[in-house]
Amino acid sequence: MQPETERRLATEALDRIGRSALPEADAAMTVDGRRYTCTDALAAEKEALFRRHPLPLAFGCEIAAPGDYLTLDIAGVPVLLMRGDDGTVQGLLNTCRHRGARLLDGAGHVGKAFACPYHNWSYDRCGVLRAQPAGEHFPHIAVGEERLVRFPAAERDGLVWLLLDPAGALDLDAALGPLGPELAAYGLGGYRHRGSHAWTKRMNWKLGVDTFLEYYHVPILHRGSIGKTLFGTVFLYEALGRHARLVAPRRSIEDQRDGDPAGWRVLPHATIVYRLFPNAVFISQGPHVELVRFFPDPARPDTTMCRFSFASPADDRSGRDWDEMMRLALGVLDTEDFAVMEGVQANLAAGIQREIVFGRNEIGLQNFHHVRDAALAG
Repeated sequence: MQPETERRLATEALDRIGRSALPEADAAMTVDGRRYTCTDALAAEKEALFRRHPLPLAFGCEIAAPGDYLTLDIAGVPVLLMRGDDGTVQGLLNTCRHRGARLLDGAGHVGKAFACPYHNWSYDRCGVLRAQPAGEHFPHIAVGEERLVRFPAAERDGLVWLLLDPAGALDLDAALGPLGPELAAYGLGGYRHRGSHAWTKRMNWKLGVDTFLEYYHVPILHRGSIGKTLFGTVFLYEALGRHARLVAPRRSIEDQRDGDPAGWRVLPHATIVYRLFPNAVFISQGPHVELVRFFPDPARPDTTMCRFSFASPADDRSGRDWDEMMRLALGVLDTEDFAVMEGVQANLAAGIQREIVFGRNEIGLQNFHHVRDAALAG
């Protein structure tokens, strides 16, 4: 975050805390609960959101060295991220050109080449076919020229983005808009991957995003965990193009009140949540950062794969127990936030209560769903 932005946000946070004033929407918003349960809504989202807009998929440090890879299933499309020999990240279809077998699973590292487990067709780290057993039976396929389907992909300031359209063009400047310089200021290219975790949850992907967009629930649901350190329900919210920033001050921010305003800071006195359109949140906790992505099952509105990644500065010498910090973060998400969201999904699926309400104080939810609706409308 740029210093001038940080000073502005610190000033606003201390002002709102002093006045107990929340950012509010002009009115409450009622939405049809079927947007979380309807297969037609999911089909429209897959086409209009997941296949037409750049998706934030990973920290660059998750695939730090040539040959490092990560596989993801994105709304039914198997994607393989791999760092090539030239250091760039490749976005490949995780599907052999022969018979369509899946090539790799999970995350890991390959040598100069990797082979399909079905018939041993081998590809290099850029997805080019390098070996083909019994190649005389495939005279129309040229080793060294045939390659895996490629998606437009790019690494920008420590984050990897991909467009799920092989024929499309990835324009990150346009996609990031005013958020680009702010993300760049975090210097994520100098971070180290500390760990990742994946869940499959019985909830709609939007409920996963919703979890992070209001702090009305924090003193209640999280009263025994993170609620102890955050400043009640006071928060800041700002839309940044299709993306947004939510700042949740910690109680320690008041320690600065009597100091020189020119030196006021938000970090490390707040949790800062960036909603990255369409399906992710990037969270700065001060000493570390987190990236959470939500990928819908292609056919089930009530099923989502959630991937959580945790990173910190590579040159950190604090001696913090990163494994323990990650365990605590995962515990809050899994046993508190996601547990409630799975209950919400089941209740909406019952079909009795058709509508849900976003209050004026839930401005982040209103903004996300307005952006989602506008993208669907084209």
